[in-house]
Amino acid sequence: MAGAKPDKSKKSGVNPFLRFTGIAFQMGALIALGAWGGTELDAWAGNEKPIYTIILCLLAIGISLYLIIKEALKLANEDK
Repeated sequence: MAGAKPDKSKKSGVNPFLRFTGIAFQMGALIALGAWGGTELDAWAGNEKPIYTIILCLLAIGISLYLIIKEALKLANEDK
């Protein structure tokens, strides 16, 4: 019994639900940071239109989507 090997059929790791919940919080934080940074840049530059806010929010959304797709592909490859 002491030399018994662990069952490799059980997959170790984090529950996929928890992984994507963490990514959702990352996504929200990243978008909030982009919005805050954009408003600060717009105020610093004296822009009447929120150009930097729009650009940084869209950039944050793009990065967030990239992270979600990357994690989903990683999860799909682990299932194989």
